[in-house]
Amino acid sequence: MNKKVLIIIVLFLALSISGLLAEKSLERIANEKGVEAETFYNAKQFVEAAQTFEAAIAKLEEAVKTDDIPLDNEKISRWLELAFNGYYQGEQFEDAIRIIDKQLVLDPTSYKCVNYKSIILKKYLKRTDEAIVVLKKYNSRKRSFKVEKKIASYYADMKDYENAVVWYKKAYEQKKDATVIKNIAAIYLKLGKNKEAIMAYEDFIKTNPNESVLARTYMNLGKLYEDMKNNAKSIENYENSNNLKYNSNIVLGLITKYYEGNSYDKALEKIALFLKNKPGNSDATYYRAMIHYNRSEKEEASADFKIISSDPKYTKLANGFIESIKSE
Repeated sequence: MNKKVLIIIVLFLALSISGLLAEKSLERIANEKGVEAETFYNAKQFVEAAQTFEAAIAKLEEAVKTDDIPLDNEKISRWLELAFNGYYQGEQFEDAIRIIDKQLVLDPTSYKCVNYKSIILKKYLKRTDEAIVVLKKYNSRKRSFKVEKKIASYYADMKDYENAVVWYKKAYEQKKDATVIKNIAAIYLKLGKNKEAIMAYEDFIKTNPNESVLARTYMNLGKLYEDMKNNAKSIENYENSNNLKYNSNIVLGLITKYYEGNSYDKALEKIALFLKNKPGNSDATYYRAMIHYNRSEKEEASADFKIISSDPKYTKLANGFIESIKSE
């Protein structure tokens, strides 16, 4: 073999061996750690995965400092997301929050991170007051309807109703929302402020919401009056709601109220409307049968009782009335 060729081969082998024996770069170690972490994650070894992702991030950050490589924020963000998921799935909630704080350093405007942090603090760590602080800090940068609504709900869960009303009102300033008004009214009732509860709904109605929202608002106001034992105002608002948008539950409730108040003609009117939308319904037919019976219209009553006698809910009652009518 040519001596020159031999020398080249020896040098090549020497360089190859030295390359194999050379220390791995920090970036390579970081990437290998990342692969190892994903293996743990796919095997549902969530805590081990999270810890290994953190180790990978640490090595990558070390590589940036010592080897002068560019910082790959996209890779770090992905590894942080997986580390958070790992700790969350593994129910290591303090560590999950620690990872969220690192995510927020990269993206302070991330509502997703803030939302998760508040949920973990409240639901799992039972530190609702801290969750509220987190949400308020986020909201101080830029007001948000959904954040202010969440803050209000957290105060309500703590039974701090005065602050709950304050924050529901803040949310309402952002968006004239029927659900928020319902919550405000409900809290006023808890505080014994019935007039304020009614006024909240009436003020909302003055904003001229669309028919669907208005129908729901009248329904909620009807329920409010019902809770206050004001039957006349309850009926009035339920009627307003149903006139805007038919609702079987409201109509059945009105049938019951009119029947119990001996307003049989109005009850029959609602029964006809109900049966038009739900032919053969046993509940509506029962009330019609009872009205006929109370009016001594025994033949009509007997016919209706026969209709509902096949319904297990009414079989015994209906047969009893049928026998009673026959015996007269």
